[in-house]
Amino acid sequence: MLTSKARQELNRLAFSLIHKLKPAPITVGLSGGADSTLALLVACKLQETDPRFSVLACHCIHGLDADDPIWLKHCQDLCQRLKVKLVTPKLNIVYGNGVSPEDASRKERYRALLENLSPNGYLMLGHQSDDQVENLLLALKRGSGPRGLGGMSTVTCDNRGTIIRPLLDLSKKDIENILTALGFDWVFDISNTYLKFERNFIRLKVLPLLRQRFIGIDKAILKSAKLCAFEHDLASRYAETFYTQAVADDIFYIDKIDIEDQALTFFVLRRFLFNFLSSAPDFNTVAACYDLIKASNDQEGVVEFADKEIRRYLNTLRIVSKAITPNKDSILILHKNETLCLNDFAYSLIKGRAKNKSFILKSDCVTLDFTYSGSFKIKPVNRVHRREIKKIFGENFIPYWERAAYPLVKDKDSVLALGSVCALGKKEDLKAEDVYYLEIKNLKTGKVI
Repeated sequence: MLTSKARQELNRLAFSLIHKLKPAPITVGLSGGADSTLALLVACKLQETDPRFSVLACHCIHGLDADDPIWLKHCQDLCQRLKVKLVTPKLNIVYGNGVSPEDASRKERYRALLENLSPNGYLMLGHQSDDQVENLLLALKRGSGPRGLGGMSTVTCDNRGTIIRPLLDLSKKDIENILTALGFDWVFDISNTYLKFERNFIRLKVLPLLRQRFIGIDKAILKSAKLCAFEHDLASRYAETFYTQAVADDIFYIDKIDIEDQALTFFVLRRFLFNFLSSAPDFNTVAACYDLIKASNDQEGVVEFADKEIRRYLNTLRIVSKAITPNKDSILILHKNETLCLNDFAYSLIKGRAKNKSFILKSDCVTLDFTYSGSFKIKPVNRVHRREIKKIFGENFIPYWERAAYPLVKDKDSVLALGSVCALGKKEDLKAEDVYYLEIKNLKTGKVI
């Protein structure tokens, strides 16, 4: 390729983005390979065209390969040549227990890249058309739907931020030709030849055979990916109204959607899970959640997903952080001006009034008693009769998985309150200096319950 042609191609890539993006800082994921090198050049061209863009290169040190120092030195030299600031976070990759080195590395790499993303900035990555082809075949292997088969977009906005992939219409060969013509070299990662990795097996064994047998197979696969993306986009727009009706915050309201319409319910449910889980749910997870939806209200089902749980409560599905409640046989002392941490919950006495939750504290501490049973009867303030604790929980819509976090609050002579649910006994003329209530915080979510 002629140098003039390569420069023209670089300009095209930059100008195709400049009208889509507001000027902002760009963080480029830089491995030192051909793809990320060209992505860095595109970012630099954007900055050259409009100085309101700024560029930061981020080279992640995986610590898994003896060639790490070689790649680091290459990236340092490249960034010095381009006058680009470089950061080099070291990754902590832990795999096993069903997590592959590929998945663990990818998750940790994205974490490091996003940590180096400026507020309202962009993350630029070097994915190209060969990656798209490989992704579709891997998605087929996983049993993905149109969203997964649709592949990557040039600009993606999600809960991670805005991710830019400017090279999706170029092949690996195109990219290497452009870099050679522009006078840039790149490093080669020997691990890209290891067939134990699924992507490498697809790239080195499956695709060469398909290309030999079917001329133009790459274009056909990319066409299918684009059609799947179109189908998913159309379905998303159709389902938007139903999603808005059925979902509020991280709660899925079962009675707001026709659950007999399985296709619609699956789509809305998958989007709900995708929006609030750490990664995209597979078909089996969505199907298990659909079974929860179809179950009766009094069934206490749970679907586990990484560090989250999807639970049914009354007519809702809720995504819950896994939290360990205090031991059921615990009886502990809580002093004023103290926070008591028990597993994933923290307990504090707060001075002041909270409606129907405050009590007079006659000493400098209370006892937190977790040993009660749900059938134990207490008399909430402003109630005439005693009532079973499990029924009080139900009346206050306390989900069953959180109930073990609520202790009985006692002093020497009486029971003062049921956790942060309600005070007990008669409503008295409370003096300001004596009035307290119990605050319970879920340490996993940071929310006060």
